[in-house]
Amino acid sequence: MTISIGYYSPKKRYEKELYKLLSATQEAYGVITEREINHLPEPVQRYFRTSGFIGQPRVDVVEIIWADSKIKLGPGKNWTNLQTYQYNFVSAKSRLAYMRAHVAGVIPFEGRDRYSGGQGNMFGALGKIVKLFDNSSREVSLGGAVVLLAESLLEPSIALQEYITWEPVDKKTAKATFSDGDIEVSGLFFFNDAGEFIRFESNDRPYEVSPGVYELKPFSIELGEYHESGGIKVAGQVYATWHLEDGDFTYWDGKIGGLKRGQAGRPRPTLSKPGSDEK
Repeated sequence: MTISIGYYSPKKRYEKELYKLLSATQEAYGVITEREINHLPEPVQRYFRTSGFIGQPRVDVVEIIWADSKIKLGPGKNWTNLQTYQYNFVSAKSRLAYMRAHVAGVIPFEGRDRYSGGQGNMFGALGKIVKLFDNSSREVSLGGAVVLLAESLLEPSIALQEYITWEPVDKKTAKATFSDGDIEVSGLFFFNDAGEFIRFESNDRPYEVSPGVYELKPFSIELGEYHESGGIKVAGQVYATWHLEDGDFTYWDGKIGGLKRGQAGRPRPTLSKPGSDEK
């Protein structure tokens, strides 16, 4: 990790990118129908039905409302509480998240995680003075693509796009592949008897074993505690885990309060438009 001193604002970068992506989104178009899902594997079709997405509008953007979230920055580290803001974009094949916390309870940390246009980037700073990382490597891009694929059923307008292809596995499992230029990643989706999406697994996400050195490691996301929000069932609890040789490393623990789909997911007036050229 290379540390540099200056003025760095992940929030400003996030706001500029968010404004640009939202400006290009379409209005809600049509509704999700039985006809549109009949090509999907049976457990995925059932998920659409039991979650209440049939008859819901097809949208181009969704805001994922994180009611609570925390992260571990490495195996054996303590949990750090986060405020997390996230938007996923359908036709743009993009994911954008902003996180802030206080390290050691006092030092403000900001991070921005983006996947867009086949390119990922992770940008983080302490107190807007110390840049901790600004990583646009291919490994980060692959990781962003895997997470966007894993989240495709949170906003099923994404799951219906041509850039995601589905294959049946069995009555409770389906495989999906996300393609974006020279980026291609796959994963398995698991469902329970109630038709809920409960687990995602992939071997295509690189894990940083040492600074700048990556290896592919098994990765999973577990979902549960489904609840109703806006007429649809939404997973309330999400855990993300690396499965390493020395044991499992669960690094993300988040609670989803709900989804703001379509134009309702546009930023609040307090978010600024692009302004000065901040780092």
